[in-house]
Amino acid sequence: MNKNKKLNRIKKSQLYFIGSLLVLIGVVCLSSNFILTVKAELFDEIKFKFFDEEDNKVNDTSVVDKVDESEKPKINYDYIGYLEIPKIGLKRGFLEKSSPYNNIEYNVTVSSQADFPDKKKGNLILFAHSGDAYIAYFNYLYKLKTGDRAYVTYKKKKYEYKLVKVEVQPKTGEVVIHRNFNVTTLTLITCTNNDSKTQSIYIFEIV
Repeated sequence: MNKNKKLNRIKKSQLYFIGSLLVLIGVVCLSSNFILTVKAELFDEIKFKFFDEEDNKVNDTSVVDKVDESEKPKINYDYIGYLEIPKIGLKRGFLEKSSPYNNIEYNVTVSSQADFPDKKKGNLILFAHSGDAYIAYFNYLYKLKTGDRAYVTYKKKKYEYKLVKVEVQPKTGEVVIHRNFNVTTLTLITCTNNDSKTQSIYIFEIV
């Protein structure tokens, strides 16, 4: 009799243990999904806050849904020009403003308010991601120093620019570009290295 009571107690304790374990696993799974969802939403919010130009302000919100690299179809981009910065090993094409792939999720992106290099005293405004993603084309801009060179090839002509200043501004949904309007310029915009709350603006002037 005592033996049966002991067995019953053991079975009950085992059932309690298994039940508690299942509840714990369920809570962990739900928490993980919630954390991943929040993380993704925050990342998207950071990535897609771009720019408004009113003289010197830039605002571009024309982005598409994220594309997983493994699912992304191979695309033959019809580049109209190339940005090259030898110091950081960057060479990347850019597209017409109207292209669906002129988009931060695919390429170095031309602002809707940018001028192309053949416009005298114009400002070519390009932006791209920084970070660990495969689309983080501007990840190493932070290594540049005043005087470093950038090159833009457009309509079979190569333009040389030198970096004149770097500004850091908070992420408020807009960027103010302080440049010399008497000079043809190139402006590169990306998130600040190791700082998710600010963005960096690199101003180059034509040589």
